Amino acid sequence: MKKVIFLDIDGTLVLPSGEVSTRVKDAIFQVRKNGHYVFLCTGRNRGSIDDLMALGFDGAICSAGGYIEINNQKIYESFLSEADIREAREAFEKNHILYNMEATYITFSDDRMNEMFVKGSLDKGCMNSEMQRMINEQKNKFNMHDPKEYDNHPIPIHKICFIAEDRESLERVRKQLSYKYNFIVHDLFSTDTINGEIIIKGTNKGNAVQKVIEVLNIPIENTICFGDSMNDYEMIQTCQYGVVMENGTEELKKYATSICESVLEDGVALEMKRLGLF
Repeated sequence: MKKVIFLDIDGTLVLPSGEVSTRVKDAIFQVRKNGHYVFLCTGRNRGSIDDLMALGFDGAICSAGGYIEINNQKIYESFLSEADIREAREAFEKNHILYNMEATYITFSDDRMNEMFVKGSLDKGCMNSEMQRMINEQKNKFNMHDPKEYDNHPIPIHKICFIAEDRESLERVRKQLSYKYNFIVHDLFSTDTINGEIIIKGTNKGNAVQKVIEVLNIPIENTICFGDSMNDYEMIQTCQYGVVMENGTEELKKYATSICESVLEDGVALEMKRLGLF
């Protein structure tokens, strides 16, 4: 019977370099050749996954469930209201927490946010030239624009990401906004900062999975997913068979059907083979 496989991207599908290994590419090709569906299921927005979609997928869930497409056709999208955005921005700014705002094809982020993100990804002592290269690369990859452009010409926003320098500030924001948003804090990003995202309640990867299989007319018993972080929690809980990467967060592993090898060891390909998908 046809299965539907949902793949998280960062920490699951792609290596730290941003590439997909040849072994994993071949596995995805063989799985689809055998008649199964394979979807990307990511927190990234749609504009940042074109290079991956070119590898061959049946569709994508983006913005942690805020955007869904099947066979290049958009089937669903959800956005924050202007009041939601205004309240969140005011809370972050009051507590000196950096943030960005993700639309479908644009990310509104200032240079400080981008620089902090890149610094967290670099080894200590890395040359300034390398940091600048990565900053420029991030800007291009995520089609980053200055938040002032949003202020002048607002467009619909799916979700907001943040970088905080201390837990106390983040906790103040969480207390203010948790009635409306789910707060996802990612595992160790940097020893100096805390990064994560806020997603409006009701929008998540699990609900998006349900929407996809309804359109495809595939039962939930035929779903498999792969993830590594807590924004994959609802997806892992929803799918019949939830795989967590060895490099994934320990909390998420508690809910896994199985744990596969790390992204560095081609865990997705190895588990797909064990499951008889190719």
